[in-house]
Amino acid sequence: MPPKRERTVQGSCWPCKQRRVKCDLGKPLCQRCISSEAKCCYDKLLIRWKKALPTQSLTVHQSPFMSLNMHLTDNTLASRDRKALEYFQFAVWPLFTTAAHPCPPPIPLAMECQPVLLVVCELAEAHRTLRDEAGNSTVSAPFDKRMSCLASVREQLRNDNSNQASLSPLLVAVFLLYFLDGFIECDHQSASTASHHVGVQAIVDHLGGFTALIKMGQKDITMLLSEFASTDLTKALLDDRSPCFPAEIWTQIEHGTVWWDQETYNGTTLASVFRLMAEMSFYRQQIRGDPETLSMEVVRDFERCLQPSFQILNFDHIKNPNTYMVHESTLEPRMQADSFTRAFQHSALVYLYRAICGLPPRHSLVQQHVQSGVECIRNISPVSKAHNCIIFPLYIMGAHTFLQDQQTFVLERLDSIYKYLRFNSVLLVRAALEDLWKSPRHNGDWWDMFRSLGEHVLVI
Repeated sequence: MPPKRERTVQGSCWPCKQRRVKCDLGKPLCQRCISSEAKCCYDKLLIRWKKALPTQSLTVHQSPFMSLNMHLTDNTLASRDRKALEYFQFAVWPLFTTAAHPCPPPIPLAMECQPVLLVVCELAEAHRTLRDEAGNSTVSAPFDKRMSCLASVREQLRNDNSNQASLSPLLVAVFLLYFLDGFIECDHQSASTASHHVGVQAIVDHLGGFTALIKMGQKDITMLLSEFASTDLTKALLDDRSPCFPAEIWTQIEHGTVWWDQETYNGTTLASVFRLMAEMSFYRQQIRGDPETLSMEVVRDFERCLQPSFQILNFDHIKNPNTYMVHESTLEPRMQADSFTRAFQHSALVYLYRAICGLPPRHSLVQQHVQSGVECIRNISPVSKAHNCIIFPLYIMGAHTFLQDQQTFVLERLDSIYKYLRFNSVLLVRAALEDLWKSPRHNGDWWDMFRSLGEHVLVI
């Protein structure tokens, strides 16, 4: 009779599992692996790395879809991870931007860097679970790669030299962990948005700051950087604190790849609005201890810069009218872009009157921008990508409206956005608004209005 094969035991290392032999569970190395000189590994996830990694990365001129197909034709990944990468590229990455043609996702980087691969797969599976649950499908919980990813990041930070080549991939991994916890798993006990925020700051500083990162010209990093800075700014406004970066960074960010369409109207860009919002937040903290130092001159400067403007007739408009004709194909996108930027302008003005000047929420100056802001949001088509990135203006306008029909409108828009994004952060904003409308805090101070939103929730 042939010798009876020993059964594998739970928790075996991967080499013993693959050879279907009994593992003694010795750590860090079991005796069988020591004897056979195999690489003993107890990780939850087995990643089959190639012995020789690719020597060239994807260039900015290559198609991200082509690069994904090229990488995945090589059988180096488990089927589950291959599907997760595909899902991340086609279903998740486009949600981080309003651009019709977003920059390439960091798929090639995920194929070369273990932490990036782990967090991309975790983000994809967490989002797919939310999508499938919404469709009343029976789904299993996503395979949790969070601890493996964090351990891998820490290990590489300990072992790698602190240079651009080694830290840039880790920055992408921590960016994605930050968005995973802030957008998708913000209601989980394991969420660590604040910790990831600190991690991003530390790596950005070590790489030379915003200017150095933008000069690198790596589109996925600069796009994620713009989204990180945006969520840091909106979180600072809601939490009544200063942003973690100076207002001047918005001038630099504007020259790189960003998450919004870089449209302008009358010389106004979304980056210029964000810069003013950051300046107001710093000014708010400056006068916070002594309201008597409030300067009307400073307030009027903010008002003047933030007021939505329109073109004014000049002689050339009359002399060359054809030059200024708007074609039908560009009219709607232009109007959408204008309404998108103006919604943020009105939100900033509400912040100015409420948080800096201390006006009550029912004050006429506040309400005129609430009404105008709601109308701007109405003008943004629910089927446009810009519509899914107006959660911050919706939250500000919703918190300051006292009209039932407008409250219903805000909830309907949030429901529409959630249906597209499947981000838990949208549901938590919705719940926070419904709680606020039933609370005395609805007539309270700025910081009282938004304190019920979870600490891990990101809003953009």
